[in-house]
Amino acid sequence: MATTKKKTTASATSTTTAKKSTTKSDEMNAVAVAPKAPTQSSDSPDFEPQSHPDAKLSKKQTKQLFDLLISERERLLKGIGEHLGDAISNIDPLSDEMDIAQRHTEQAYLMRFADKERKLLGEIANALEKMENGEYGLCEGTGEPIAHKRLELRPWTRYSVEYKEQMEREKKQHHR
Repeated sequence: MATTKKKTTASATSTTTAKKSTTKSDEMNAVAVAPKAPTQSSDSPDFEPQSHPDAKLSKKQTKQLFDLLISERERLLKGIGEHLGDAISNIDPLSDEMDIAQRHTEQAYLMRFADKERKLLGEIANALEKMENGEYGLCEGTGEPIAHKRLELRPWTRYSVEYKEQMEREKKQHHR
């Protein structure tokens, strides 16, 4: 009788694992849908990248920032493909429970990482759209120019350092 109980438990465990795999697959499909980014290459864009006149960026600086955005977008697209590929790769059906649990942990990590990359792709697409419309380089919160140094480090940024710090202080106060 104990043998029958063990077989039933093992069968229930494999059914649960199969259900989890289906759920993971559904999650992976949801994360795989990345925002549509402009498809121009950095060598010949469909538009002349422009910053807002008040942003105080030269055409050369704007072009350099545009190139940074394009290269980061390409890196992210490649990374998302690799991370999702690793996350959805098949596991050995003869793996023991510890291996399966470890694989699920790795899959969850890769999915979170791919989701962060997907969100960053959206920020990059937003920055490229602003360059196309001539609105790039101004803080969305204050309308003031974003420092060139900040844009070099994070060309997709939407806020100046001062405004971002203010937002973080306000967020911190609300959590107290």
